[in-house]
Amino acid sequence: MSSGASREIIKVLIVDDIPDTRENIRKLLAFEADIQVVGMAGTGQEAVRLATETRPDVVLMDINMPDMDGITATKAISTAVRTAAVVIMSVQSEPGYLRQAMLAGARDYLTKPIASEELYSTIRRVYERNEPVRQQEATLGATLSRQPGAAPKPIAEQTTGAGHVIVVYSPQGGVGVTTIATNLAAALMRPETRVLLVDCDLQFGDVDAFLNLQSQSNVSDLTKVVSDIDRELIDNVLVTHGSGLRVLTAPSRPEQAYDISTESLQQVIAAVTPLFDYVIIDTSVQYDDMTLKLFELAERVVLVAVPTIPSVRNTRKMLEIFDNMEKPSKLSDKIVFALNRTVSEKERGRGTVPAESIAAHLKKEVAVSIPLDERSMLTSVNQGVPLVAKQKSRSPGRELVELAELLRKSIEADEEPPEATDQSPQRSKSGLRALFGGAG
Repeated sequence: MSSGASREIIKVLIVDDIPDTRENIRKLLAFEADIQVVGMAGTGQEAVRLATETRPDVVLMDINMPDMDGITATKAISTAVRTAAVVIMSVQSEPGYLRQAMLAGARDYLTKPIASEELYSTIRRVYERNEPVRQQEATLGATLSRQPGAAPKPIAEQTTGAGHVIVVYSPQGGVGVTTIATNLAAALMRPETRVLLVDCDLQFGDVDAFLNLQSQSNVSDLTKVVSDIDRELIDNVLVTHGSGLRVLTAPSRPEQAYDISTESLQQVIAAVTPLFDYVIIDTSVQYDDMTLKLFELAERVVLVAVPTIPSVRNTRKMLEIFDNMEKPSKLSDKIVFALNRTVSEKERGRGTVPAESIAAHLKKEVAVSIPLDERSMLTSVNQGVPLVAKQKSRSPGRELVELAELLRKSIEADEEPPEATDQSPQRSKSGLRALFGGAG
């Protein structure tokens, strides 16, 4: 291939119990200048030994082998050589096999017979996706999720959570939605409160960058096996921030978003929500069917704007849309309006609109005004530490904590049972029950 000379060399270990298959794959890979076969194994035990010795970047693993099957060997290799990305090969294509492979730590799954171009692209894709892990092993020796004391109780051992869903959204790009979502999630955390942050900006999500996280798996991995998700699989895919916050990251590549349907994303959210007390969802700027379903699922929608005319105009359009929607309950009733990057009257420049004028124009109360502090925000992102963890007593961390407490109290107030009377109106359905039509 013409561009091979400019690429890094990808070391590959081939594992298959059939000698002819191993040799055929080796010959195919010999044509690729950026791929080097560092070993071949015919059994699972031999594969583990060779992986430990050769430290391959990618392991092509047959699922059916003598002495130790491919799933067991994958688990062993993933533990012994974290930088090795395992690709399972099998004639079986059922979801059950894919789920087993993911649980074992596999990064991809190929169904035999394998076309040469599919083989090449898969090797390069999993190699690129595993780059953060290689960097961490070379520099830090461990990820944030492996820090002592940071790992929370395994999900399989947890009781059911309250399952409150909060969506953070803006129709205007670059207004700080991810900043607010990450800080909101961190601020809601307490010793007895389990919080999950989900990055649903599927093409260009950067929650992982904001929190300095490196994850081998992401939301696209769960959407591939939506019919077979359980607690063990979820625990394997989520990544843990040093604070203990659990995170479900966005796909590592923009094109992967096209393979995620609205229905499959709904099913993933439905599966993870009961395991946590609060699920905070970061969203993209697009208003489409997927975003609408997230709004319907949420108990609260934090609508974010900045004090500029374009942002206020787009926010007004969204509020008008919300006012005209009645399913499953009026969406406008869920809105908590947050004004981000506000400045004092002295600092206010041309094009910046006062908060009071914005509230009057939109006919919507500003729940919280978050002051602009570019230096603090930049430091927070560079360090991967939410503002609320370092400066909760001063702006803008203080206002972000206020927003979290406002949402907590608002949701808790909704949970208070109404007075026992036949004349009491029924509460509107919300959350998972509203989306799937359960009893209110």
